[in-house]
Amino acid sequence: MQHSYEMSMVTVRAAQQQFFILLGVVVVVCFLLELRTWPLQLENSGPPQAVKPRLFITCECGYDRRLGNAMFSFAAALGIARLNNMTAVIEHSSPLVETFNILEPTSIDMENTMAYTYFDYAEYGHRGSAYDRGTRNLFKTIGSQRNNVRLQGYFQSWRYFDNVVDRVRHNFVFREHISAEAKLFLSSVEPAEGIRVGVHVRRGDMIDQRLRYYGYTIATPDYFRSAMQYFADRYHRVQFVVCSDNMKWCHSNLPAAADIGPNVNIVFSENRSPEVDLAILAQCSHTIMSVGSFGWWAAWLANGTTIYYGDWPRPFSKLEYHVNKEDYFPKRWIPMR
Repeated sequence: MQHSYEMSMVTVRAAQQQFFILLGVVVVVCFLLELRTWPLQLENSGPPQAVKPRLFITCECGYDRRLGNAMFSFAAALGIARLNNMTAVIEHSSPLVETFNILEPTSIDMENTMAYTYFDYAEYGHRGSAYDRGTRNLFKTIGSQRNNVRLQGYFQSWRYFDNVVDRVRHNFVFREHISAEAKLFLSSVEPAEGIRVGVHVRRGDMIDQRLRYYGYTIATPDYFRSAMQYFADRYHRVQFVVCSDNMKWCHSNLPAAADIGPNVNIVFSENRSPEVDLAILAQCSHTIMSVGSFGWWAAWLANGTTIYYGDWPRPFSKLEYHVNKEDYFPKRWIPMR
C-alpha cells in the first residue's frame, strides 16, 4: 500500500515538472516575440500629438430670412465647409431645424460654439446671386490665419454646393409631420396615370412698386400658359399642382385645364403652410417656377425638368448687378418668357 502511494506521488511530481517546463518554454517564446517588436515600437514612439480643434462655419439662416433664402445660406455653408476642411454648424433655433431633419451639428449658443472669435465673411461685391470664387480657398482670400467663420450675405448660387449635392439633399429631408401632410394632399388628388408638375406662383411682395423699381419682375399669365403647354405637349397625361402666396390671382389668371390639353387637370394647394407647400412641390416630377428662392428650391428638390421665368431681373436695374444667371440657374434648367 505504501509502495503504491509513493509511485503515485512520483507520477504527480513528474507531471508537475513537465507542466512548469512547458510553461517556461511558452514564456520564453513570448518574450522573444515581444523583443522583436521593440525596435518598431521605439521607431514609432514620440511625444503625444495634440488633437486639432475643429473649425466651424455658420451662416445667417434665422427667422429674419425667408425659407428659401435660409436654405441657400446653409447649403452654401456646407459646400464651403467641405472645400476648406471646416464643420458647418447651424443655430438650433433656426426655422430650418424645425422644417428639416438637419444632420449637421446645431448650437444653442453660437457665440460659445465659435469660441467668441470668428471672421465675418461677406460675399464678393455683396452680389447675392453670383458665385464668389474666393470661398474655394477661404483663408487665402481673407488673408488671415485659420479661424471660425460666419458667412454674411445670401450666397444664392448652385455652385457653392455642387460639390456636396448628396449631403445637401440628406439635410433637406422634411420632418415627418410636414411630409405626411404633403403626401396626404397629393394622395387625395392622385391622377389615374401620367406625370405631376409642380407650379409655384410667387406674387406677394414682388408686386410692390419699390421692389419692381429695384429690378424684380413678375411672371405673367402668358409665361405660365407656355410653360404648362410645354409639358402637355410632351406627356400623354399631366397633372399640374399649383402652390402660391396669392391663390386668388391663380384662379383668375392661370389657364383652364381644357385650354392646355384633353388629358390635363389642375389642382390647387390652398391654406397650407409654406413648408408643406414646399414639400408638395418637391414631390412632383417636374417644376414650373416663377421668381424667388422658394420656387428655386422647389425645383432643385424635385430634381426633374425645370422651367423658369427668363425675364428676370429687369435689364439695367440695380438687381441685375447682383445676379449672374449662369451662377444662379443650373445649366439644365430651361428659361421661358
